[in-house]
Amino acid sequence: YESGNIISSASHSGSGEWQFIGMSALYDKTAPYFYFSITGDVELTAPTLTFGQSPATPGASLMSSSGARMAGTLALGTAVGLPPAPELQTPYYWKLPKNEGNIFIMDMQGDPDRTIIRLNHSTADRFPRGTIITMMFSEAGTTVKHNGYIKLKNNQNFVSVPNSSISLMAGGSASWIEVSRNE
Repeated sequence: YESGNIISSASHSGSGEWQFIGMSALYDKTAPYFYFSITGDVELTAPTLTFGQSPATPGASLMSSSGARMAGTLALGTAVGLPPAPELQTPYYWKLPKNEGNIFIMDMQGDPDRTIIRLNHSTADRFPRGTIITMMFSEAGTTVKHNGYIKLKNNQNFVSVPNSSISLMAGGSASWIEVSRNE
């Protein structure tokens, strides 16, 4: 944050940098929530209230951890998940495209008899802790293996069937925990 980065009742400049967006709005006593209509890719912090001539200060944490309420449609990005390139000689170490979405259409490239043991194991490719991803499988036969890096419910492997899915939560390192499955 640099002094002067406060926008009052206006759009974000699109600079790609942190900015404060302020607004004045009517207050409804039956539902005292602040309303910002935001489209695009942003990280939101908890609202900060200031009165008079006091400058705004950054929120303490992102909205996801500060108990904020969201309403309306939340669209998650969709990307394609491809098997590891054969020349890498790591058929069980998959790398999903980070920053392209949370839902991955798994393209087995005609060979669904594959096994996933690790996801985004390199530090630079890891998803932030708490990120939930869903892998969608159109074909039967792909196994997501329960192991020290992918903890699955009841220690049971996931084996895809046509139009199945599994959702995992990133542990902040190279580890994942199953949230749900549809098989």
